[in-house]
Amino acid sequence: MRRLSSENHRIHRIPRPSRLRRGAIPAALCALALTLTACGSERAASKAPKAGTDDRVEAGSTATTPATVFPTDSSDPESSEPDFLPFMELLLSITEPCLRFEPTEEPPTEPPEEPDPTEPPLTPLPEPLPPDATPPPVEPIDPDEARKEVELSPVEKCDARVHSRRIAKALKGTPDPTPGQVKDVLHGLGYIDLRIHGPQRSGEGVEFTLDLRLLGGELCLSAKVTGTRTVTDPYGGSSEVACPDVRRRR
Repeated sequence: MRRLSSENHRIHRIPRPSRLRRGAIPAALCALALTLTACGSERAASKAPKAGTDDRVEAGSTATTPATVFPTDSSDPESSEPDFLPFMELLLSITEPCLRFEPTEEPPTEPPEEPDPTEPPLTPLPEPLPPDATPPPVEPIDPDEARKEVELSPVEKCDARVHSRRIAKALKGTPDPTPGQVKDVLHGLGYIDLRIHGPQRSGEGVEFTLDLRLLGGELCLSAKVTGTRTVTDPYGGSSEVACPDVRRRR
């Protein structure tokens, strides 16, 4: 599938304190699930779904946690979206059953040796910066390197299968949809405008790309709808670039 043009190629990151390594994603997702606001859950639950109402995974379906306030960054455009929290709940509800595919570390066969307090550490600890010191500049990322497609984790491959099934099921009821109809169906499934690239006409079908990256994740999903058939293609992309700008492996 050729690279899609995007109406808005700005990079939209979900606010997070720092970039998470791949192995830390399940723990971060579980922590985030416990801090979602009750108001966002009630808003998602009160909305009548426009499409895919009989699908087993819907936005806000796991909103059973106590009412706590989730911190948001007012400088991030996604934080001001009214459907931002329900969208996060949707991604979390899909990821939760997929966490069983995350490889677990085997416990060590022998307890680790206690370090000798009399010996200096092998690697000297960095000196703390004084309060008025300027932190060192962040080394820029090579743009060509950032655009390379990356391998998806087993959890993200599972996520992609669930997203693909629910989208294909919802679009099957609209034969030969227009780009506007496709976007309406995606909205009804809980996907927000800032994470939808397209849809746009391509030959006899309609193409679009979804940015499903969350908390350091790398899942992008491109799709093409022709008639009643929807073909999806998941791939990994760095959070430094928009999903349509990832240089795909062929």
